[in-house]
Amino acid sequence: MIGRKRPPARHQLSVDNDHCRRYGFCVAEAPELFELTTSGGLRYRRIVAQGQLEAARAAARICPTLAITLAEAESPTRGRNR
Repeated sequence: MIGRKRPPARHQLSVDNDHCRRYGFCVAEAPELFELTTSGGLRYRRIVAQGQLEAARAAARICPTLAITLAEAESPTRGRNR
């Protein structure tokens, strides 16, 4: 695969709702990724764009309950034989 560029890795956010207490630190750190709803819930983008990766990492670090996980998402072609 010399000469072929690998596409940028996609990253996926997840929030453990059993641990999340909706303090809103993630919203303050990455408002483009997290939103507290008027009913007290938390909405968030599951797929993180490359330009939002640092904000997502910062939100995961700042979460006092460690409820936010950021992981590399499986690409649709990963694992296929070529």
